[in-house]
Amino acid sequence: MKERIRQLHKQRIFSLLLWLIAIFVAIVMMPNTSDLIQSKGQPQLANNSQPMVARSMQNTWGRSQSGTSHVTVVFNNPNGKLTATQQSKIDQTVQRLTEKEKTYGIQSIQTMTTNPTAKSQFYSKDGSTETVQLAIAQNQGNPRVLAKQLRSQIRTAGLSTYLTSPELVNDAANQNISHVTTFAAIIGFILSLLIIGVIFKSLIAPLISTLSMLMMYAVSLGLINNLASRTSFPYSEYLPLLTLLLTLILGTLGHYYLFNAFKQNVAAGQDAVEATTHSVHSVRNFLLILGGTLTVIFASFYAFSFSTIRAMSGLAFVTIITIIGLYTIAPIFMQLLGERFFWPAVDLPSRPHRFWNWMARFGLWQPFVAIIAVLYVVGPFAILYRDNLNFSAAKTVAPNNEAIAGMRVLNAHFGEGKATPVTIYIRSNNRVDNEKALLQIDNLTSKLQSMPGVSGVTSLTQPNGQPMNEYYVNTQLNQMNMTLKGATDQLSQLQSDLKGNRSDLSQVKLSESADKLDSLVSKTNQLADDTSTVRSQVSEVAGRASVSQSSSASSRVRNYQRLLNLVNSQLQTVASNMRVLNDEATSAGNDGQAVQSNVSDYASQVSSVQNSLKKTTSSLNGLIKSYNNIYSYLSALQASDAAKVYYITPEQLTGMQFQQSLLSNTSQDYKTTQLQVYLKNSASSHNNSATIKQLQSEVNTQLQGTTLGKAKIAYTGQPVVQSTIEHSVRANTGWLILTIGVITFLIVALLSGSVLQPIYWLITLALAVMGGTQLAQLTSHFMSGDPSFNWQVPLIAAVPLLVTSVSLLIQLAISYRFKEATMMDWLLPGISSLGQIIRYQVFTVLVICLVLFSANFAPLTQAGLIILFATAIFDIILPIIVTSVGKLTITLPSKRPHLKRHAK
Repeated sequence: MKERIRQLHKQRIFSLLLWLIAIFVAIVMMPNTSDLIQSKGQPQLANNSQPMVARSMQNTWGRSQSGTSHVTVVFNNPNGKLTATQQSKIDQTVQRLTEKEKTYGIQSIQTMTTNPTAKSQFYSKDGSTETVQLAIAQNQGNPRVLAKQLRSQIRTAGLSTYLTSPELVNDAANQNISHVTTFAAIIGFILSLLIIGVIFKSLIAPLISTLSMLMMYAVSLGLINNLASRTSFPYSEYLPLLTLLLTLILGTLGHYYLFNAFKQNVAAGQDAVEATTHSVHSVRNFLLILGGTLTVIFASFYAFSFSTIRAMSGLAFVTIITIIGLYTIAPIFMQLLGERFFWPAVDLPSRPHRFWNWMARFGLWQPFVAIIAVLYVVGPFAILYRDNLNFSAAKTVAPNNEAIAGMRVLNAHFGEGKATPVTIYIRSNNRVDNEKALLQIDNLTSKLQSMPGVSGVTSLTQPNGQPMNEYYVNTQLNQMNMTLKGATDQLSQLQSDLKGNRSDLSQVKLSESADKLDSLVSKTNQLADDTSTVRSQVSEVAGRASVSQSSSASSRVRNYQRLLNLVNSQLQTVASNMRVLNDEATSAGNDGQAVQSNVSDYASQVSSVQNSLKKTTSSLNGLIKSYNNIYSYLSALQASDAAKVYYITPEQLTGMQFQQSLLSNTSQDYKTTQLQVYLKNSASSHNNSATIKQLQSEVNTQLQGTTLGKAKIAYTGQPVVQSTIEHSVRANTGWLILTIGVITFLIVALLSGSVLQPIYWLITLALAVMGGTQLAQLTSHFMSGDPSFNWQVPLIAAVPLLVTSVSLLIQLAISYRFKEATMMDWLLPGISSLGQIIRYQVFTVLVICLVLFSANFAPLTQAGLIILFATAIFDIILPIIVTSVGKLTITLPSKRPHLKRHAK
């Protein structure tokens, strides 16, 4: 049994079983890469960063806004203004969304109807575009599926409709990355199979190599994905692609060295087992050193706080798994197949790498001339290098993507920064719905509106992006002036009336009135006497008429009697009327006497009343003059800049217009408010970072020393997120380069046994990378018209460049360390022999570049250009620099003895 186990172990069967188990576990337990890229691919910002602080404020906002993400529905009529029919259809679509709020987790819907004070933010000036803002719960489910469902709901006949937001754009970019990673994996393994087949002129060797790398890639990706999904290990959208590139380039190089050694051992007559064992041993030291160096470099990335760089530390696991795979997978089949491993085994004579021999001779011929030539050709590209990086995901998404198309429609009809505004949250310890806080918010709004790079600002006091005139002192002064003018006119009229009244109240007229009243009283008394006489006479006539009536008997008498009866009746009526008149005359006489008495008393007071009216008239003169002065002052104040101050009255605070703005721009506890800042440039502009820095400085300056001076302020929005990422990248780039350089230098110096030579080699590498990056940028600009690189392009290019350059430097260091001849005798043959190996590294680099180019994805194309140019420059100038500097370290000390210690 033991012998059987020993035989299985000798035949490497256990290694095969372990790998099969690892593959099975990796495939079964592997989380979906596309879902991981979608959920964890974006850079994870620090908790104390501005966007994360703003997110915490937004989550406590209330009013159905907490824990939501916002998307914009865009309705556009490409043929002109929206018609009444189209507007009606838009209203129907909004109503349909309202009815399905619970289905899609819609917390709120904001339109120009629900926000009339901010109509211009929802309706474009040209009348062709209308927007609707949706707040959707973040726990609703897969945002990609939800977005697809919402797009089907917003379709409106006769209109172009779009669903867009920065999050949807980022998701589209992540989806592209997921697709190109899958495509690149297929192309990469096919090209790797071809390159190994071309190098060894075999059909079996490339199949074994490709199968081995597929197993290594599957296990590596499974491990990284499980670490990211089950732990807090960082993840980035390009990590699966970097895992692929590292596996391909390290696996291809490792298999080349392993297969080449195995081929030589088999050609030397060794059997399959012995040749396999010797082959593994012959490449063991180099692969261990290379793998160890890369593992340490990648593992050091975990010390960085920026998540994208930190996520690259997972490549240390990829390196370890790949190195283990190189030692264990292919040797199983090498030992099994023996000579048949290279079937059909067509051998072609090998030729020396003449190009490196030429470059080495040039460096030895005239060292100073060679160094100057290198600096003259490559130096300008390296010196003139500018990290023209772009931090917008929008440039990595196809223009026909709906989220991108929606952003372009918004930018075209509302302004470049409409789709990606900057939101400023201000959290105060007290409520902000008061005059003092509102004054500071309005001052801040007006100040930010005047900043360069800002196209507009909306806030609690200016919800439509324009000052509301009724809330400003100059408008209120205008109304006050009109009231004051009316009061002055009334005072002038009163002054005129008082003068007339004072004239009417003269004593002469009062005396005449009294005399008239005396005459009236006399006449009334005479009337009363006359009435009594008439009444007596009427009675006497009546009595006589009765006597005549009794003594007449004739018809004349009867006629006369009838007349007398008539006269008697009339006289009785007259008598009755006269009695009434007498009573009234008596009453009038009494009243006249009372009036006469009152007028007499009033006349005595006229003098004092006139004096009082005189004083009142004088006071009115002074008051009118003062009012005129106040009117003149307020009119001048109204026209001055000092009157352009926000002041809201208590009545206006409770008005419907302000309350609508309050609901839209403050939190539920009225202690947090927001300002929306629209930049003049889109989020992809390079100027936004400087604008945001100036914006933050201006806000701090404006609020300092005010009632909001101690308020907590946070900024968010796509430009802020990109600026935060940019700051993190630039802050970590220097340290990242230093870390890689120091680790590489220490290992190369340790291997070579020299300090000065590795410095020259690393300077050569830095010169090549900087020059290659600049050339790649110029080439990309020429081909695409875009002068900028996506900010992750250098990180993508760094992995293949790191593997190839470290591999070359390690081989150079080992050759330098174990040279048997002197420096001068080693330079030319040593460099030429390395050139023989370098040609296969160049083939590997070409495979990687073809993989990146074939993806037809801008960041990968740009990364491929950097790798291609940097590798070409490094392979050209390295033999020149090595031989030139090597010769100078020998010849210069002979002329200057104090430099002899640097000869090694």
